[in-house]
Amino acid sequence: MYGLYRFIFICMTAIMAFFGVEPGTIYDKPIDNVNGGDPFIVEADGRAYYTFTTGNGIEIRKIKAYNDTTLIKKETVFSAGENGVAGDVWAPEIHRIGDKWYIIASARFEEDAVPRGKMPKADADEENADFYRYGFVLESKTDDILGDYEFKGYLAPGGLNNIDGTYLQKDGKLYFVSSSYVDVANQCIYITEMENPYTLKEGGESVKLSSPDLYWERKGWPVNEGPAVLYHGDDIFIVYSASGYSSDYYCMGMLTLKGKDVMKASSWSKSSTRVNYDDEFAGIYNAGHCSFLYRQNSIYMVYHANSTKEFDDSPRLTYIKAVGFNKYGNPLFY
Repeated sequence: MYGLYRFIFICMTAIMAFFGVEPGTIYDKPIDNVNGGDPFIVEADGRAYYTFTTGNGIEIRKIKAYNDTTLIKKETVFSAGENGVAGDVWAPEIHRIGDKWYIIASARFEEDAVPRGKMPKADADEENADFYRYGFVLESKTDDILGDYEFKGYLAPGGLNNIDGTYLQKDGKLYFVSSSYVDVANQCIYITEMENPYTLKEGGESVKLSSPDLYWERKGWPVNEGPAVLYHGDDIFIVYSASGYSSDYYCMGMLTLKGKDVMKASSWSKSSTRVNYDDEFAGIYNAGHCSFLYRQNSIYMVYHANSTKEFDDSPRLTYIKAVGFNKYGNPLFY
C-alpha cells in the first residue's frame, strides 16, 4: 500500500511541476517553522497555549490560535538546575485535572538527587545518563496556566527510568503512561496506576504494553516512545513513536484498547504496520511524537516532523492535522 501512495505522490508532483505549481503549497505546512520538538497545544478560556522541548526548561506560550503559533505572551515556568534537574528537559505536556493545571515532562536528574534507576538488560557498570532520566510533575498554584507551579516530584514506575510521560484516564482512575528503558537503547511503553496526578499508586505494578519488536520499530535502534492517548467516544488508543528519532525512519504506531482493563497487556492490540507515512508531496518526513487537541466536534493531531528526509538537514517543526475515523472507528492520520 505504501508503494502505491509513493507512486501517486510522485505522479502528482510531476503533474504539478508541469503546470508550474510548487509542491506543498496546497498541502500541510508547519504552524511553527522555527521550533517544534515534541509539541503540545491546549486551549483554555478561549485561548490557545503551546509548549515544546527546549532542553533547558519549560516554556508556555500563549499563541494567536490553535493553528497559529504567532506569539502573544510567554512564560518560563521551570528551569533546569531546580529540584535536582540537571538538564534534558523533554516533552512537556499541560493537563487540566480537577481545578489545577499539571505539567508532566521528563528530565535528566543529578545523580545525587534521585536513585539510580533500573534498566533490567543494561550493564550495571555502564555509566550512562539514562540511568537518571525520569518523568516529573509540576502543579499550578492557581488556575492561571501561565502562573506559578510547584515541583511535586519525579515518577519512577517500578523503579524504571522513563521519558515522554502522559496521562490516561478511564472509569474515574488515572494512569501514567511512559516510555521506559529496559536497557540503554531499548524503550518500551509502560502503564502504571496513579493515586493522584503526581503520585504513583503505592505498591502498584508497572505493566509493559508494547516492545519495539517489529522491523519498522527498530531502525537506528529499537524504540517505542512518545505515547499519546487518543479518546474517541468509548474507544481509547495510544499512538506512539517508533525507531530512532534521528534514523530517518521515525514513524508512529498504535495500540487499541480491546479489553476493559487498561492494566492488562492482553487488553491492547498493536498495529502490525505503522499508522503514518512520510508525505513526500507535502515535504513532511520523520513525523512523530504527537499529542491530541479536542475542540468542538473535531480532534487534531499535533506533531513534529522534518521538512527533508535526512534528519540532520532540517529542524523538527510543528504541524497540525485533523484526525479522521473510518467506519470501524479506527483513527486515520493521513
